[in-house]
Amino acid sequence: MSERLEFVRPAAVVLAVVAGLGCVLLGVTSVLSPATVTPGAAAAADLPLSAGAGSPPAALLIPDLDLTLDHVLALGHVAGRREQPGTALGLGWFADGPVPGAPGVAVLSAHAGFGYSSGAFAGLGKLKPGATITVRDDNGHETRFTVRRTALFPANEPDSTLVAPEGPGPELRLITSDGTHDNAGLGGERLAVYAVPA
Repeated sequence: MSERLEFVRPAAVVLAVVAGLGCVLLGVTSVLSPATVTPGAAAAADLPLSAGAGSPPAALLIPDLDLTLDHVLALGHVAGRREQPGTALGLGWFADGPVPGAPGVAVLSAHAGFGYSSGAFAGLGKLKPGATITVRDDNGHETRFTVRRTALFPANEPDSTLVAPEGPGPELRLITSDGTHDNAGLGGERLAVYAVPA
């Protein structure tokens, strides 16, 4: 009987240790592995509180420039600095502001130049007052805007100047990014296009 007890005790200890290690490993795995989130839930979580009604922008169409950009990235802040689109044809939306068509100034940003390539907004300076800009949201709803004016700013002008509201209603502002790749197309200056709902 004592022989059986001596055999059972080490076996019980080994089993407890293995079970404990298993729990620890499972816990570490669940902490290190990314959470599974449904796309709809992720989009809802990413929406800024100030966005109000409407869905995030998904595409930008400017017929006068023959420009269609079918992918819009939500831009936030990293280390206190505004994120910039990471490619020449990248287009970003200031996700801490309203969606296009909601009250306030909705901002879309892209590069004028990117290294030795022209950026998505290289031709933005050609837009004239009265030109049409269309923004399509995630749900396929289109909001049309009319260009009111354009303005040039120094290369180091902060975003806050370019996106300052000019009235109480919804506004759309297209601006060239202030990243280091914006040397082509506008001589280093930054451009803002001011538009209002059509």
